[in-house]
Amino acid sequence: MQRRTFLQAGAAAASHLLVVSSQPAAAQTDGGPELRLALIGGGYQGRNLLSAAMAVGGVRVQAVCDIWEYSRRYCRSFLQRYDQEVQLYEDFREMLDKERELDAVLVATPDFVHEPQVSACLEAGLHVYCEPMLAHTLDAARSMIDSMRRSGKLLQIGYQRRSDPRYRHAQEKLIAEAQLLGRVTVVQTQWAQEAADLRGWPKRYLIPDEVLHRYGYEDMHQFRNWIWYPQYSSGPYGAFVSQQLDVCQWFLDVAPRTVMASGGRDFFTDRPGLDTVLSVYEYPHSLGPVRVSCAMLTTTSGDGTRQFERFLGTQGYLQMSDNPRWARIGREPNAPDWDEWIKQNYVVKQERVAAHAAKEDELDVHVSGEVEQYQFPVMTQASGCQAHLENFFQAVRGREPLRCPADAAFPSQVAAFKAIEAVQAGATVTFAPSDFTT
Repeated sequence: MQRRTFLQAGAAAASHLLVVSSQPAAAQTDGGPELRLALIGGGYQGRNLLSAAMAVGGVRVQAVCDIWEYSRRYCRSFLQRYDQEVQLYEDFREMLDKERELDAVLVATPDFVHEPQVSACLEAGLHVYCEPMLAHTLDAARSMIDSMRRSGKLLQIGYQRRSDPRYRHAQEKLIAEAQLLGRVTVVQTQWAQEAADLRGWPKRYLIPDEVLHRYGYEDMHQFRNWIWYPQYSSGPYGAFVSQQLDVCQWFLDVAPRTVMASGGRDFFTDRPGLDTVLSVYEYPHSLGPVRVSCAMLTTTSGDGTRQFERFLGTQGYLQMSDNPRWARIGREPNAPDWDEWIKQNYVVKQERVAAHAAKEDELDVHVSGEVEQYQFPVMTQASGCQAHLENFFQAVRGREPLRCPADAAFPSQVAAFKAIEAVQAGATVTFAPSDFTT
């Protein structure tokens, strides 16, 4: 595993817990000049971006664009709570033509319109934060990267785990610096949610057919449930598993070599997209191959641990999740002790629960070779989305580099697309070096 310079090591090691406040940046330090923003896509994720932007502070949203009146009204009402009045638009081109004082645009629309929207914003001289995936096809994703390079503007992709303090602590300190896991041989990821109905809509906010057709939808049902339609999206696997593949790419620092996958419409007959996918990748790490298994489940939340990335090594394991309750780390019984890393506050030893220990003693249970459990010292009240947006805003101000520029996110999109290709082909797919070329 390559060693990397890790950030803020002195500050983290000096304190028992590194606490990152969820208060707006302006309330903590001088965050820099106020940024003028627009939002394209006021649906669920767009609203999350607005909420996170207000938590970061130091920004003013001047315009919201969405083809649905319901979403435009919702966003305007939300922003009024922060004394921010916005102009509302249906067409993003009209917005770009009329809003001449913008600094950046947040894009949270279906994948198939990312490329025209993002490229137009970049070519208009605006920085862009775009929700993943980059685009609906690899060619469109490459086109976005070309626009980023030609314009000289920033394009951050919303793989927000790259800014989450827990993930950064794990990658920079536990894996790259302390190498607590030894040689990683297997990674297991899971994205699971309980079976859910398709999305509906308030009947009084029905979009006229001519408007839907103008923007590429056959009807309101497709508009509301675009993630399940291959012509609009790569499905839940692309939308969600690609984010976990990005963690693998980031932590392992290498692209995959092969992928095999099985999946299908195993449960939902009312939607054309894959509802279940199980995939296995081989990553050619310098220390030896790493097998990465990914499970995308849309019919169950499993044991309640819905989403995680679990790295298994010869000396320990690391389970990451954007929900801190599901994040943990453990030391193999034959591994060197971690006393040095406890002193440096890299990990915090988890004490056994007294009641559990007493019960074992009572039943005369003897467990040999038990994995010692540890906790993360990095705690935060801020969401990964908030931290990632704050990084984007500070990069726009010229104060720090982007944590996930589009070209860094591209390999994860390739990995996700190839797994879907493997499902369709019923065969192992091998990656070519040219697949990752941008």
